[in-house]
Amino acid sequence: MSDIIGRAGVARGTFYLYFESKERMLLAVLDQFHDRTRQAFEALDAAATAARSQGPRAVLEASFRCWLEFFASHRDATRVVLREAHAIDARFEQALIELRQAALTRFATRFRKFQDEGLASPSLDPELAAHFQLGILDELLNWCVLSETHLDIGQLASQFADFEWSGIRPNRLD
Repeated sequence: MSDIIGRAGVARGTFYLYFESKERMLLAVLDQFHDRTRQAFEALDAAATAARSQGPRAVLEASFRCWLEFFASHRDATRVVLREAHAIDARFEQALIELRQAALTRFATRFRKFQDEGLASPSLDPELAAHFQLGILDELLNWCVLSETHLDIGQLASQFADFEWSGIRPNRLD
């Protein structure tokens, strides 16, 4: 709590006027992060729609860029939610599970849409592909967002899209 109060730049008494306990503060961080995540989903949809005319690879890149920019711009909250909240209090594990499930559902839905359009191999299971995507995103978050490594997010999103697009296309498009 001392680290948080110091980083907030307020007196301890002022902090406790807003948050009566560590649990309340953590709940506020989680609630705000979930609200911002919902907003990010809307931004992601808008970016994907805008990129649609440039093709499916561009949709992937726009989507990945949105996610990476979101997490990078909310680095501290991301660190608390993804790394620390469940370690502080096991009850917060459910919030993380729900966040991950929302991402998996979104990835699988997009993948099915690509399959329906003939842009992704029909032999790939959408739920499994969603887990692959989330696993890659987890590693990228650990590497460049949570570790404070500063990389060009545009380049990272482009590389992520190239990697995925090369792996999901049906053979007839190679």
